[in-house]
Amino acid sequence: MSEFLRLKEPVVTDAPALYALIEQDRPLLEKWLPWADSMQSVADEAAFLQYSQQRNADHQLWLRVIWVANHPAGMIDIHEMKDGHGEIGYWLGHEFRGQGVVSQSLALTEQVGFDTLHLNKLMILAATENSASRQVAERNHYHLDGILRQHIPTSTDFYDAAIYSKLKTER
Repeated sequence: MSEFLRLKEPVVTDAPALYALIEQDRPLLEKWLPWADSMQSVADEAAFLQYSQQRNADHQLWLRVIWVANHPAGMIDIHEMKDGHGEIGYWLGHEFRGQGVVSQSLALTEQVGFDTLHLNKLMILAATENSASRQVAERNHYHLDGILRQHIPTSTDFYDAAIYSKLKTER
């Protein structure tokens, strides 16, 4: 990792800064990420971080806060880990986008997924209309496996999901 970018385990004291990022980008996050609507206070974020700490400790989740130049910038995780594969999720505050932060974070996350967690396949699900998230997967050489129809719930509808994957042998 560079001095500019770090992935750190979540701590409850990160909650105010992370919640501020969520609040700042709420319309965009709520459009693409089902969890964003339920994050309504710093206390909600703190509770999520505590929950994530426990799931990390139980090896059911690998979640990290993305730090850029000593500021929390977003999060990245591997969840749904079973049968040798896991799903990667990420979000980033708008002021940190367009700088390669997600791609760098993804490369570090892949190392953990393949080398530490011994997963064979990592997947990224993105709403088909979420071109930014799809471009991250494509730029990082994830294979488009297909489209899951009406797979991602929103507060009013469902989005189709593009499912991308990378095998351990493809890195």
